[in-house]
Amino acid sequence: MKEVKEVTIEDETVYLKKGSLGWGVVNPIKINGKINWINLIAGGSWWKLAITIIFVVLLVGSIWEYSTAVNVAKECLNQSKLIDWSP
Repeated sequence: MKEVKEVTIEDETVYLKKGSLGWGVVNPIKINGKINWINLIAGGSWWKLAITIIFVVLLVGSIWEYSTAVNVAKECLNQSKLIDWSP
């Protein structure tokens, strides 16, 4: 595992890690032995967490609605087969 570097910019500490595509920002779970709850729960940003939750809810809702529509269509087809349409 590559080492995480600590850089201070304008009195704010930024953690960097070098990967195959260059340097990237890391959101460590523990900083100086204390748990950073924002990084643990939200991955560093509450906005990104909110957007991810909204996306997942929309995706699950779409799948739920589609499966309900398919079940209703099946029931309609089954009921139409039971009706005698001959003159």
